[in-house]
Amino acid sequence: MGKKIEYCLAAAFLTASANVQAQTAPNAQQVLMYSATMPSGAVPSIFTETAKSTVLGGSDFGTTVTTASNYTSNQNFVQMSNALNASIATALSIIPLSSPASGVIERKDPVTGADLAESSTLGPIFTERAETIGKGHFYIGFSNQDFHFTQYNGASLNGLSILYPGGQSSAVLASAGSSALTTSPASFNLGMDVRLSQNIAFLTYGLTDRLDVSVGLPVVHAAVAARTYSGQIYAGNGFATNGSDCWCVNTFTAGAPTIIEPQIGQSSYTKTGFGDLLVRVKGTVYRKPHLVIGLGGDLRLPTGDAQDYLGVGTTTVKPFVAVSFYSQPLSHGIVLSPHFDVGWQFSGKSALGGVLTASQLSQSAAYGPPFTSSKGFLPDVFTWAGGVELALGRRSTVVADILGNQIGWIHGIPNTTTETLSGLLAPTGVNGDSTGAAVPSKVSATGLVSAGNVSFGQYNASFGYKVKLAGNLLANLNVLVRLDDNGLVARVVPLFGLGYSF
Repeated sequence: MGKKIEYCLAAAFLTASANVQAQTAPNAQQVLMYSATMPSGAVPSIFTETAKSTVLGGSDFGTTVTTASNYTSNQNFVQMSNALNASIATALSIIPLSSPASGVIERKDPVTGADLAESSTLGPIFTERAETIGKGHFYIGFSNQDFHFTQYNGASLNGLSILYPGGQSSAVLASAGSSALTTSPASFNLGMDVRLSQNIAFLTYGLTDRLDVSVGLPVVHAAVAARTYSGQIYAGNGFATNGSDCWCVNTFTAGAPTIIEPQIGQSSYTKTGFGDLLVRVKGTVYRKPHLVIGLGGDLRLPTGDAQDYLGVGTTTVKPFVAVSFYSQPLSHGIVLSPHFDVGWQFSGKSALGGVLTASQLSQSAAYGPPFTSSKGFLPDVFTWAGGVELALGRRSTVVADILGNQIGWIHGIPNTTTETLSGLLAPTGVNGDSTGAAVPSKVSATGLVSAGNVSFGQYNASFGYKVKLAGNLLANLNVLVRLDDNGLVARVVPLFGLGYSF
């Protein structure tokens, strides 16, 4: 046993202390990876000695476990980065947009010439009304939304814990002829701040009395920051004594005894630019005084830079159906108008749906920048919305909606789940009791692990008010409230907008 301690102590003297520094990411997609990149270039996954078989405490043990090239890196941290990138891309693609044709619509009964009920309501805000704006008419609209994502699957983005379950085989043997030792579990913490601001301008034109087309172009501001810290490998004191595990099986720094990393790295990135161009075509297929049905489709073109979170990086299509009901005008010109939309969005392959891969560095088995990304399908999204407009005369309308998205029925979205491991050896570092006399205490560790591709629902409540300021100039005020904790969550999102029909 003394010989094992001697070799471990000899290796400990070779440990180099890395200073924490901010890493400059080349784009928003790589902020998370750069925050987890230590100055030495190593992604804080678990380095495992796999290249050369050696016996714990054997004659070549010390040389083998202090040679960095004998280690390979388990890049488990990449899974978390890929899950968040896919979540951000999906959030971008399903951000509710202020309806491009929900303004003033003048409609008269062809028999009596009287104004129809649909002329009283100023339309919904996020859902699409079934009516078109009329042949030769224009609608110009502008809206602003600010999203501050603060949670991921119900946990604060500022304090996520990532768990490495361990249990992978190494090339270190407990004794000659015995089975190989397996890696110990590990964890580290992650704090993120993700903000997206979207300003979008819409133009709608009535091609015929039953068909209109809309074009929208957003300007997006994306700001992302991340910090990785508190890395721990649950290997006791790392000396393989009195119930401890040897740091040589897995370590934060290849070829050196590092089982605790209080501060690992941080990174941030901001960018403003044009987002994805949206084209919408809608036609009224059924129209009666109290019921209107419309069919339409959205085409989103990848004009925004996906790696900067300005766009989703692929073409998306979304066919939809919109239904509007109208009551008879009540007292004081009040009209009740329930509405319902349903659609299904399909996306192609994008860098935000692919896998980020670190490069193997020449000086050791460490992995680090540059990071490259493959392309993968973004999840499909089945959308529905239902609500009601209450027209308070012809100058103002109150709107309330429930918006739903079922994400990933066909192409799932990468996600994580929470796992707890108990009976682990509390990490005490390699500079503790060199005799190994103290038996490490047993602790539990909880953190996020990969759940593969899944499907889940996301739901919002929307409350808004529309008012005529002058003539056909409208102002829209709205608040979007997130009702669930699935994926990325921006709990409360304000919206304001202006629109003009002519």
